[in-house]
Amino acid sequence: MKFFDEYKRNGFIKIQKANFGQIFRQMTRARKDVALSKNIIENDPEWAATIAYHAMLRAGRALIFSHNYLPADGQQHKTVVELTGLLVGNEFGDLINNFNRLRKKRNMFFYDSDESCTYTEAEKFIVVAEKLLTIIEKEIKKLSPQFELKMRSIF
Repeated sequence: MKFFDEYKRNGFIKIQKANFGQIFRQMTRARKDVALSKNIIENDPEWAATIAYHAMLRAGRALIFSHNYLPADGQQHKTVVELTGLLVGNEFGDLINNFNRLRKKRNMFFYDSDESCTYTEAEKFIVVAEKLLTIIEKEIKKLSPQFELKMRSIF
């Protein structure tokens, strides 16, 4: 995939041999994060959305890891969003746009303590996270059939 060359040339990623144990741990934690976000949404929608974002971030990182790369720059979150979009394809553009939108909201909430997310938005982002994780899991399974067996044993 040619786009990796450009990201590597710009210092946004570096080569790292795929470690499917690490990838599995990232995806397992991402699934736990989604479940946690559902549990706390009633009390704190902004924090629930932030956790849903981190689930997507972990899953995106796992997907990048599975292609033998590691985000390596000062804009790792943005790099993960962009590469996730390139790897899952244009048909999931709406999910990736929501992933990026939540990245920006999470920054406002985290760094500026702004109330950046309503309950309804948080619900939507949790659904987006669930969908994106499922898509990413399918992509990773293409590279490692063993991955599916491990995930099934947990969920």
